[in-house]
Amino acid sequence: MKRFEESLKEITPLNKNSIDLCEKVLNSKMKPIGSLGKLEDILKQLAGIFENRFDKIHLTPCHIVAAADNGVVEEGISSCPKEYTSLVSKSMLNDCAAISIMCNNLNVDFKLADVGICENLDIYSRNFYDFKNLKGTNNFHKKEAMTKEQVIETIENGIIMMEGLENKYDIFSNGEMGIGNTTTSSAILYSLTKCSIESAVGKGGGLSDEKLCIKKKIIFESCIKYNTFQLDPLEIMACVGGLDIAFLVGLYIGAAKCKKIMLVDGFISGIAALVACRLNPLIKNYILITHLSEEPGMKLIIEELNLKPFLFMNMRLGEGTGAVLAHPMMKCALDIYKTMKTPDEIYKLFKK
Repeated sequence: MKRFEESLKEITPLNKNSIDLCEKVLNSKMKPIGSLGKLEDILKQLAGIFENRFDKIHLTPCHIVAAADNGVVEEGISSCPKEYTSLVSKSMLNDCAAISIMCNNLNVDFKLADVGICENLDIYSRNFYDFKNLKGTNNFHKKEAMTKEQVIETIENGIIMMEGLENKYDIFSNGEMGIGNTTTSSAILYSLTKCSIESAVGKGGGLSDEKLCIKKKIIFESCIKYNTFQLDPLEIMACVGGLDIAFLVGLYIGAAKCKKIMLVDGFISGIAALVACRLNPLIKNYILITHLSEEPGMKLIIEELNLKPFLFMNMRLGEGTGAVLAHPMMKCALDIYKTMKTPDEIYKLFKK
């Protein structure tokens, strides 16, 4: 609890002087002012985060996947069997899942954190981190997913992971693996925003219309049962889960505390970002929404955060597959800032 509370207090606003200086440098380049659009917005955000270190960073990238099981799968709310959580996690660590293939192609270091998989993976890899304090959550339709203390412990584990990586990497992205986690995410979104159940709940991994009705019913009944609409974000997560979301919340808090930027992926990554920003609104300065997930609840999340995605890939796989696609764009933006010349410099180079 102490690490959690102290970390939230250590988060500071972006450095306005650094942002202004970055804008001045960008405006001096041989291009129309503002013509690089979103890339310029990204650069100014990076300048505000990294302050006097901005010119020295190389944007060494790291992608973190949080994997955990969700007890609510017992209610038949998923199109995939529960064992997919461990199977896909093993595939990631053996470089044959979509996210690990993409990370390898884009030269992004990959890490997987077991934060609550029921099965022990028994894998020895430098990319594997064991932060498991529970073997999955309870079926929240029958009883609370976990205790508030377990939520905070899982969040703190996310902060700890970020603290351990902060000296090696400049930029982070995150994803998740956990069968049933669009159900937990929808339940949290429904509770936080008091939106309609239809706008909060989608088909996840590809539910039939019949199973989608069951999913909505389970979420509606559970949120009414616990009266989650009157609870704070930590209490909501304790009621409806999940461990992967709580860990991602910790990553967002840790990133802001350590003055790093965190790229947001899709729906589950997005709901964790929303929770983190509810805990401390300054965290919004340290996140970047990368793409618009096909899961309908993502539109609500970006409205709540008042942030816009810039990639539209029709993706809904999760794992952070959308977020990692933005890493090359970040590097490209920084290279432009460092290398592009001003008109005076171009004249000196080429005018005869």
